[in-house]
Amino acid sequence: MPEEIERIQLSSEQAKQLSDPDALPRLVTVNGRQYTVEKPVGAGFKGVVWRVLDSFGMPWALKLCIQRDYESRSYMQEVSRAAKLRPYPEFAQINDAGIVEIDLSNTPRQSFVGFLEEWVEGRTLQKVIEKHVDQITPSFFLAYVRQFCAALAALDAVGLRHDDLHCGNVMICPPPPGSLSGSWGIKVIDTGSLKPATQALHKPKDDHRHFADHLVAIWNAIQLQHPGAARDRRFLAATRSLIASMLDSDLSIALRDPMQIRNQFTSAYTRANVTRPDQALGLSSPFEFISAEHIANDQLLVTIFAKTCPWLDKVAGPDPCLVTGPRGCGKSTIFRWLSLKAHLHKPSADLAESRIAGFYISCSIDLQNRLGWIKTQAMAERFRNDIIHYFNLLAAREIVNTLALITERPDRETAFGFGPFEEAAIHEFILAALGPPTTTRLQGTSRLAQDREALEREMFAAHSQMLRGLNRSNVTPESFLGDLTQLMVSKVPFFAQKRIAFLLDDFSVHRLPEPVQIILNRVIWERRPSHVFKLSCEKYGAVLTDSFRATADVTREMKEIDCGREYVALDDTDQSKKAFVFAAELLDNRLRAAGYQGTAKTLIGESKWPEKTLAKSLAGKERGRHEGQYHGLKTISRLCSGDISSLLLIYSRIFESGNVTPTSISKVSEIVQDRAIREVSRKLFEAIKPSVPNGPEMYAVVNAFGQLVRNVLQHGKPQRKGTQVVPSQIPRIEIDQISGAVVDTLNPMQQGIARELVRRAIFIEMEPGLSRHLNVTTLRWHLRRIYLPAFGAALAKNNAVKRTPDWFKYFLTDPDGACAMVWASWPKRSKPDEEPPPLYSGLTDR
Repeated sequence: MPEEIERIQLSSEQAKQLSDPDALPRLVTVNGRQYTVEKPVGAGFKGVVWRVLDSFGMPWALKLCIQRDYESRSYMQEVSRAAKLRPYPEFAQINDAGIVEIDLSNTPRQSFVGFLEEWVEGRTLQKVIEKHVDQITPSFFLAYVRQFCAALAALDAVGLRHDDLHCGNVMICPPPPGSLSGSWGIKVIDTGSLKPATQALHKPKDDHRHFADHLVAIWNAIQLQHPGAARDRRFLAATRSLIASMLDSDLSIALRDPMQIRNQFTSAYTRANVTRPDQALGLSSPFEFISAEHIANDQLLVTIFAKTCPWLDKVAGPDPCLVTGPRGCGKSTIFRWLSLKAHLHKPSADLAESRIAGFYISCSIDLQNRLGWIKTQAMAERFRNDIIHYFNLLAAREIVNTLALITERPDRETAFGFGPFEEAAIHEFILAALGPPTTTRLQGTSRLAQDREALEREMFAAHSQMLRGLNRSNVTPESFLGDLTQLMVSKVPFFAQKRIAFLLDDFSVHRLPEPVQIILNRVIWERRPSHVFKLSCEKYGAVLTDSFRATADVTREMKEIDCGREYVALDDTDQSKKAFVFAAELLDNRLRAAGYQGTAKTLIGESKWPEKTLAKSLAGKERGRHEGQYHGLKTISRLCSGDISSLLLIYSRIFESGNVTPTSISKVSEIVQDRAIREVSRKLFEAIKPSVPNGPEMYAVVNAFGQLVRNVLQHGKPQRKGTQVVPSQIPRIEIDQISGAVVDTLNPMQQGIARELVRRAIFIEMEPGLSRHLNVTTLRWHLRRIYLPAFGAALAKNNAVKRTPDWFKYFLTDPDGACAMVWASWPKRSKPDEEPPPLYSGLTDR
């Protein structure tokens, strides 16, 4: 049974008695050494802590726990685990442990398990926040992030988790007397709950989530003090989005790596302290802003954007489209880059390249917290007009903000045809839609500035009334955006030449509930020649039906562009060079923006193997620790399945491990690259397990299939490709759909797992193929390639697991058994000395 279930907690009476200074004896003995009992410190669920003094007068913390709690396990296990943290100063050390016999007053002698821990001076984080809020500042925030990230990194290094990292178990410690640094530090206490990192988690919060809770509490403490300095407000604004990234439900793209967290918060602090943030157009680190939503400066985003993105042309066209793909595939980056506002710092000649005039709207930033509480269809119908009204105002505000930037250009009339007459027409339209202004426009205030104020005032009022359960009496209709864009096209030549496109980013049900999407689809899918909508969402994230039960036609009214599918398909169409060029440009742009001398070619280099290919290099190695195969730009570019954030994470880990600095120009060694790639792969693979829902089931599917792919590579019969003999590489599953879609034949549990595997892009769902023999369509799933190095598997594909729908059901229900069935019938190498080991012995260090 899990340890959490077996734990026996102190009763309130026991805790009270053990905390009574008059009940405990003056002296206690631990392993033959006597300690003087000084004072109680606190009581928790599992024990009571006292401050005691040894024979030299040195203070210690003595934690007394119920002996019955250790009947099915040994306290030595806790001491053994805690000993692994001895080299790390962020943790209080356990010095001794043993059975403690105590004569409590008015009760017979009792036995307890005693842990003698390092005595830590200071206050808990909880008490600092509650009692000393004036000490909580942005610099305190950053120092806490840095030191706590060091603690989390230490736990990762030794393969443990604390398992009880609430605010009361983190001490804020003053410097010792005479310290020259004068710096406070943190110390994690109560290491008695340490668990192996691989053990199933039975608590609602892991160490990372506790850390996020700490940061939320610190952030709120700073906010409550109403910081007056602009740099403090900028810091709070930047860190708010970083904390949101730490809490992202998709663990494969959430900001969870301690090194990345430290770097991102450090960069936010540095930017906030720049006197003029509009001039800070560079990066302090090449791997700052892995998420596009964190980049506040549009000019910087344009600078680091890789225009060789393989699917950019399909998204940038004048037609409506639905862009799907893995979280972190760059959907937000592309949409922001396509916005007209992002490019208005350029000369007019450069703006002529674009076929659209884009207006970017972020559901996660602008809509989730405003409309995400509307969960039911009945509630959505009640606020139907208010939802559409708020959405119209949001889109109109983005248009006004962009037009305001155009008015600041000297060529506003010659390049755009947007003069005072056209500005007045837009102004009159917006004010007519909102009603007469309640404030007077003073001389010197532009019409667009007044429009922006009116829109934001109305947005605030509309949202406030919805929260109070009231409906707005004067609302804009469903036709508002169409009428506005028609006016822009008729009055402003620039918009007559470009297709107006609303770029609605992250239009997913986890941002906007399905009932809200259904209401908004009446606006989004309205057919107007003056504008189109382009949507991005996670796979299966967008509902395409409106409130009149009309459904958008994915073949005629819009085109779905699956970024994961597009990237993987580059191999199928022999266009892998596009992936290579994109991966190199992605890094080079960031290196330039951060002022690095090196380039992708000089720092990462080419992929070369004595055996000529990665597959042959891996297939020729026996199980065990063999390093150096995963390296170079070709390999790294093929690791991507559309998940650009994974590419950046790999580059980042390589740079950290290889100690790359701004002046570095030599290549990081192949062994360092290989270790970094395998480490990232294992972490992302392990991140599947805690996913909700179906995390353990999806983890089992990937584990079984990954081992099958590896065994076929190393022990399966090679294939002939022309005159060459190559190892078999099978990262894809192909299922003939003889009597309808495969998914339709699955039971609800299997459907749930299958949907989550594709929604989270653990498997990439390719375009249906055509069976060569049965003339039926074929379901094709490609394993996300970032997981393959965790198993020592190759990255290309020259074969597939081809089975029936019944096998597919078996695979989703019992992946080990289904993959064992495939392996039993797979052609093996003929040499007796190359007989493969058992297939499912668990992951090993490869």
